[in-house]
This record gives sequence, C-alpha cells and structure tokens, in this order.
Amino acid sequence: MKQKIIVHVDGNNFFAGCEVLMNPTLKGKPVCVLSNNDGCVIARSNEAKKLGIPMGIPHFMAKKQFHGVTYLSSDFTLYHEISQRMMQLLQRYSDIVEVYSIDEAFLDMTGMEKMFNLEYKDLAKKIKYDIENEIGITVSVGVAPSKMLAKLATHKAKSLNGTYVIDKNSIPLELENIKTEDIWGIGRNISRSLRRYGIFYAHEILLKDDNFYKNNYGKKGMELKYELSGISVIPVTPGVQKPKSIQRTRAFPEFSKDKSYIKTELIMHLHNVCKKLRENELSASYISVMLRTKDFKVFYLDKKLEIKTFSEVLLIKEVENLFNKIYKEGIIYRSSGVMAFGLNDISKAQLSLFNENKNEKYKKISYLIDKIEDKFGSGLLSAGDTGIKSLREKHKREMRFRTF
Repeated sequence: MKQKIIVHVDGNNFFAGCEVLMNPTLKGKPVCVLSNNDGCVIARSNEAKKLGIPMGIPHFMAKKQFHGVTYLSSDFTLYHEISQRMMQLLQRYSDIVEVYSIDEAFLDMTGMEKMFNLEYKDLAKKIKYDIENEIGITVSVGVAPSKMLAKLATHKAKSLNGTYVIDKNSIPLELENIKTEDIWGIGRNISRSLRRYGIFYAHEILLKDDNFYKNNYGKKGMELKYELSGISVIPVTPGVQKPKSIQRTRAFPEFSKDKSYIKTELIMHLHNVCKKLRENELSASYISVMLRTKDFKVFYLDKKLEIKTFSEVLLIKEVENLFNKIYKEGIIYRSSGVMAFGLNDISKAQLSLFNENKNEKYKKISYLIDKIEDKFGSGLLSAGDTGIKSLREKHKREMRFRTF
C-alpha cells in the first residue's frame, strides 16, 4: 500500500490575523478579539499572548489588567470570507481538501511530490508562502503520513519556522515527551484510561499490541495506534460538513435603543444567514431573533416557517414581526442576532409544487445578489429599503465590514 501524505494547514491567531489584515496599523500591536457579545477574549495576537492575556478572560477583567491592548468585537462574516479564500487557494494543491474548521484544513497530497516536482517539505513552504502573500494570513503547515501526525507536525511548526515534516522513520522520536492528552483525537477520558495502563506519553501507545486496543477501546483504539504509527486510517474527507444551524450575532459599537438602527442590524444579520444557507444549499424551517440588553438580559423568539427557504425576501417580514414582539421602547440594547435552524438539504428536499413555485420566484434574485456581492463587495444590494448599505458603510469606518 502506498504511504499517504497528509498536509494540515492551520491559521495562526486567525481571528486576530484577519483584523490586522483589515487594519494594518494594528500590525505588531497587542490585539484581542472578543466573543459574540464582547463577553470574553477568544483570539489573541502574538503580542497579546506575550503580555500574558489568557484565552477566555472576561473583557472587563482584561481591560483592567492589561493596558495598551486593542479589543475588537468579533466579525464572523469577515472571518468566513477570508477563510473561503484560503480554502479555495488550497484546491490548487489537491482535489482532496477537508475543511476541518474556519481556519484549518487537511489535504491528501499523496503522489503530489512528482506532480509539482518538489519535495514535500518544499511543498509545505510553498503553500505557506502562497497563503501569506496572496491572502495576507499567517499559517503553519504540517506534513505527515496520517492526520493525527499531521496535526502534531503543525503544532511543532508553530514554534519553528512555520512548516514541519514528520516522516515514517522519525515517528518514535517525534512522539517522545508528548503527553497523551496533547494528541489530537485523544480526549480527557481516554487519556485518563490510558494512564491506568501505564501509558502517559504518545510513544508508549506504540508499545502495546493491537489486541490491547481492540479489546479495551475497539475501533477507536485501533485507529489511535495506527494513526500514530504512521498508517493512515482516518481519511481526508473532501468538503465541509453542513451545519445544523446558522446564526449571526454582533455586539453594537455603542449601546443603543434606536429601533430603526437595531432593526437594520437584524436585517443585515438575516442577509448574512441567508447567504450562508445558499452557500451550503440549505433551507430553513425556523427563524429566530435575539436581543441582548445592556445588563445582559436576553429576549428571544422563534417562528416555524410555512415555507422552507433560504431567501431573505421571504424572511424579512418574519424577522421584523419577531423583532416588533420582543423590542421594548426605552430599553438599551448591546447586541442582536438572527438564527436559522431546522435546516434541510435543498438537493434532497421534496417540496410541494406550491412552495417550490413560490421559492423559485426569489431563488434567481438571491443568487444574483450573491454573485454581485462576491465580485464587488458586501452590502451593495439588499432586499427592500433596509438601510443595510449605509450601515455597512458605518461598519467599514469601524473596521468591521471592509471589502478586500
């Protein structure tokens, strides 16, 4: 059997890197990206890490303890757009690309050494160079005979020059001094169980015979040993697993009780949710609206849809109705959000003739809006006079929705 070559690509401090890309004046400065409602730190630049800012620290605590740091509300629409560019670039190198998360992917590059006339260590460097120069995001690249080892190689690459290769002959040495709980795919429970058998480090996993894993851990145990031995048994699965729900939320730059402004924010969220539905070829059975007050009280309401759809033209009225029911005059709000759930694969769904005809009226215009936005930037078109364009311009000035 031909030895597999698996490449793992991982964005370094991805969310923070996207923010620096959009605002180059932040380069070399400590930057932290906050969770949806500015609750806690979810991403840090290297400079922020050097200050000792821990992941997950509440925003109010971080501001008191660490000064001279730029704290930014998360912009998942921006991160998603940059992620898509990165994943599309990776298609140059392999037809088998598995998008594992927003900032990382696996590639099966078996046999590509001859095609590109480059050794795999040089291919890793080329992938890194292309992403960083064409997109502007710093990445680490690991190469190994299996997915587990490729993840480990990427981890090592982060502390070296950004690329690392683990070959078959070096595996036992590479696994020395690596605790079992630090290996991708080994959870806390399995690690605790392995310790009962005297297995504390990754290289010790290779010392037990196959029957030990088969009898004690079944298929998962066998996969663990084979993967760490350099035998690829967890395949790279092309594509992206379709989500079970899609949501967009955002903290306001300033607290607000302006009904028109908040409603426009919600319609913008709806547009982004629907665009994501279309990208995944999904339709929604339910739509929900969320408002969070200044003092963190949450108001939430959902609605089952008469017609499963991915079109904001059909959903705007539903969102507006839900908003009108939960919005209270005089209350100051800090964030808003829209979520679609009960998702259906439109390539498999069987719609009634009536529903299909009604959906078809808006399908072409929805896809046309997506094409125009992909080419010229977000927010140029919207369904009705929603004020999205002017709001996006405002967000651009805040370094949130800048086109690139």
